[in-house]
Amino acid sequence: MSCRTIHSADGSVPHLALPPGALAHMDRDYDYDVDRDPPNVEPIEHQIRLDFMHGGAVHRDQLLGDYNPWSYKADTPATHPWRGVTQKPRGLDYAEASCDVRIREEETFYEHADDDTVLVDAPAYLAARIREASEQSDPHEAVSEVRKNREKWYQELIPGANLRQILKESSYGSLVEKCIGPTPDANSLLEHNAFVGMVLVNDDTDPDAVSRERDLDSAYVLRESALSHANTDEPVALADYGIELPAPILVGEYDSGSQYPLIPWGDALTCSCPYKQSAPFRVMCKHELLASIVCGDHDSIFIPLTRGIHVPHRARRFVSPEIAVSHLPQTAGGHPLP
Repeated sequence: MSCRTIHSADGSVPHLALPPGALAHMDRDYDYDVDRDPPNVEPIEHQIRLDFMHGGAVHRDQLLGDYNPWSYKADTPATHPWRGVTQKPRGLDYAEASCDVRIREEETFYEHADDDTVLVDAPAYLAARIREASEQSDPHEAVSEVRKNREKWYQELIPGANLRQILKESSYGSLVEKCIGPTPDANSLLEHNAFVGMVLVNDDTDPDAVSRERDLDSAYVLRESALSHANTDEPVALADYGIELPAPILVGEYDSGSQYPLIPWGDALTCSCPYKQSAPFRVMCKHELLASIVCGDHDSIFIPLTRGIHVPHRARRFVSPEIAVSHLPQTAGGHPLP
C-alpha cells in the first residue's frame, strides 16, 4: 500500500513508508477513500492547530471545571462558560472564527452539488456525502441535510463537545498539573511531557535484535503493542493507517504515563489516543493541544524531538505546509490576530 519512502538523516534508522492517504492533497500519488480509509485530517483540523499555535499558552484559570461541553449552543450566551473577567483562551477564539469561515467557504459546494469540477476542491468527506445526497430521490432536501449536519459540526460539536471538553481541568489540565506557574509554556510542558523518537516493530520482531543490527539505542526500539494505544478497548494500529513496520515514529510520552504514537496521516500527524480515534467528529485531543502550544512556542509546524532516535522530519510535521502558509488566524469579528 505504501507509495512514498522517507529516509532519516541517520542511515541506521529504518525508512518511513507512507501510504497514499498520508501524502499532501496536491501530491500526484495522493489517494484517499472515505469508505476505506481512517478519517482524514480535515482542513479545519490543520487550521485549528495553527490557531492554538498562534494563540499561545493556556492559562490555568481558563481551564473549565464541572462545565458540560454538550450543553454548548453558539447562539445561547448562557451556555458559554467564559464570561466576566475570565476570557476564553485566545486559540479557541481563533478556532471558532476559523469554523465560521469554513461555513462560508463551503457554501459553494452545496450550491454546485452536481458539478464535479467544483466538488474536487471540497474536503473528501464532504464531497462524498454531497455526491451521495445528490443521488437520492429528493437531492435538494438530502444536500440540505448534509449542509445542516456539517454546519452543526462547525458551530456546536467542534467548539462545544470537542474543544471545550479538552479545555477542562480533567483533560488538558491533567497534562499541566505538575507544571510550575499560572501559564505553562513549552519549556514547562516539556519538563513533564515529551516527544520521543522511536522505531516501532511488530510482535514477530525482536526489538533487541533490531537495535543490535542497526546500532540503535535499545531503549527506543519497541514493539508497537507495548504502547498505550494498543491496549485500549478499541485499539488502533499503525497498520490501520497503512504504516508498515518497522517504522520511525514520534511518540508522545505524557505525565500520566501514557505513550501514544503520532501517526503520519493527511499531510500531518494524528494522535492514536482513544479520545481522538473513537469519535471522528473530534478534530483535536488534549495531546494535540499540547503539541500545538509547543509548536507555537517554537514557531514551527514540526513537533520538536525531546529525545530518542532522529526520526524523519515527516514523522514530526504537525501541520500541512500548504495550509500553514495560507491560513491567517483571526478573531470572531474577522480581525487578524494582533
